[in-house]
Amino acid sequence: MAKEHGLGAALLVGGVNLSGDIQQVDNISCPVNALDVTGIDKTAHERILGIRDGAISMTTFFNTSTGRSHPTLKTLPAADVAVSYLHRQTIGSPAANLIAKQINYDGSRGSDAGFTFSVQAQGNSYGLEWGELLTAGLRTDTGATSGTGVSAVSGTNYLSLPGTTGHYASTPDAAALDITGDIDVRARISMDDWTPATDTAIVGKYNTTGNQRSYLLSVLTTGALNFQWSEDGTVQKTKTSSIATGFTDGTAHWIRATLDVDNGASNADVKFYTSEDGTTWTQLGTTQQNGATTSIFSGSAILELGSRSAGTAANMAGKFFSAQVLNGLDGTVVASPVAGTSSITDTTGKTWTVNGANSFISFATLYGAQAYLQCSAFTGADVTIKLQQSGDNGVLDTWTDISGGGFTTVTTGPTTERIAISSAFPLERYVRAVTTTSGGFTSASFAVNLVRNEATVTF
Repeated sequence: MAKEHGLGAALLVGGVNLSGDIQQVDNISCPVNALDVTGIDKTAHERILGIRDGAISMTTFFNTSTGRSHPTLKTLPAADVAVSYLHRQTIGSPAANLIAKQINYDGSRGSDAGFTFSVQAQGNSYGLEWGELLTAGLRTDTGATSGTGVSAVSGTNYLSLPGTTGHYASTPDAAALDITGDIDVRARISMDDWTPATDTAIVGKYNTTGNQRSYLLSVLTTGALNFQWSEDGTVQKTKTSSIATGFTDGTAHWIRATLDVDNGASNADVKFYTSEDGTTWTQLGTTQQNGATTSIFSGSAILELGSRSAGTAANMAGKFFSAQVLNGLDGTVVASPVAGTSSITDTTGKTWTVNGANSFISFATLYGAQAYLQCSAFTGADVTIKLQQSGDNGVLDTWTDISGGGFTTVTTGPTTERIAISSAFPLERYVRAVTTTSGGFTSASFAVNLVRNEATVTF
């Protein structure tokens, strides 16, 4: 994007549109305190970052009309006030947001007879946050409205699977995949339902047709993890985690199963794990034993993601980020599919095919978000303003409400609110602001902007 001017901006304070009364915005800052931790053995300063902050200061004209600068700013409220600077009044434009204390309202009458006021807002609790507008400045709805989707710039890619027959990803059988000894299977997924209506296949080389059963990691209807294998392609062996994952529907996690075909004590061990980063693993429940040593059938089935038996059974509904199949416990990686920008890639060189007309690749942000509402005027009984998301702007992926993405029902204006969306839920590529009502309304004027966190944030 090219360099830009500041024409067509807007500034909202406490839900009031003061844009016409603002002479200039003097400062928009988001400083982070630098802590000096220089030891006596150093020859230069050593610093670490401390508390984040924020500030917005402005110069206003003197306007005593109702809903304008003087009646809005003169009270110096003790409570927090929300301040939003809208760089442009178009959907997707940058916007700076601050929950702040207004610390002054200082007038100055110049020799030219101009009468202006200096106003400073200093951050309280959160610091200044830059986001993107989900509305074209102040949007006025006269009834329930869906709004327009706004795309994130980038995120973590995933394969979206609808949970129906024929929708999965696969790679052909290869010698490296024909593991007969110890095996380690891992996947990072977000399931729409972590206690699915039917047992759901995650990663496996397992086809019941022609008795080509080798190995399969699944999630059962109970929420427990399950690992199946066969020694001869026909007879199934299965072990289930002693406890369920307990994951909340829609959240993203790593899951893992290992099979030690010979634990050295005339037995075989199956262990299950979960992880939040794919590096630090926590065993899920107790070790499950086979009762004897075992082996895995070297079959001809394809390796599948999100299904078994060539996409005809146990289809997964959710997001598939990546997976790994290792020959040996923490052994050699023989398959490493990762959702790319438009296809599945694999560092081991394998070619993956995405199957099914309703399977698609998109991306999500994984560190949570904040959203700001500035409602300047309202007429009616009630309006609820909430956020919805879709992986493809509603083409194949139906718009759904974002967990924690609803503002408090508005019954009067002006009003403001800041909400936080948990990082436990992947935030899909497209987000829109919608309005609903139970009692009806004739007019609601509001601005919403979304702050997607690009890394882990602690407030």
